[in-house]
Amino acid sequence: MSVWFGTIGLIILGFLLILIEIFLVPGFNIFGVIGFISIVAGIIAAYSTLTIWYAHLILIGSLFASIVLIRVLVRSRTWKKLVLETEQSREQGIEVQDVAYKKLIGKQGISYTMLRPAGTAILDGKKYDVVTEGGFIERNKKIEVIKVEGNRIVVRSVI
Repeated sequence: MSVWFGTIGLIILGFLLILIEIFLVPGFNIFGVIGFISIVAGIIAAYSTLTIWYAHLILIGSLFASIVLIRVLVRSRTWKKLVLETEQSREQGIEVQDVAYKKLIGKQGISYTMLRPAGTAILDGKKYDVVTEGGFIERNKKIEVIKVEGNRIVVRSVI
């Protein structure tokens, strides 16, 4: 009977330490590590000292307890404090760079640094990191934006 209490006690201690880690001591601390090790040690102790059926029962019970713990955690107020649920939209003034950079297509400017093939250019009075189609462009040469891929602005020399 004491083997039962020892293995189940280790597992319960592990879950308690993990709960302490989640709710009382935020971050990756020793409580979570020791809790995980305690759960694994309890399951190993069950398989090494009890019959296989009782060990399977303890393993299934531990998995079930883990699932319940995760469900309770996800529905808790603490979880809501940890997860950002707000959305950013264009109506709020949040604009993705890709959209802002798309406005640069067709614009002309000057290469601020030598573009080999990456460098800095001035477009509409602002400095941008740009890349050429593949060739080098000297400093202070006229350039034109030919395409935008994400935050990558591709330019070519204007002759």
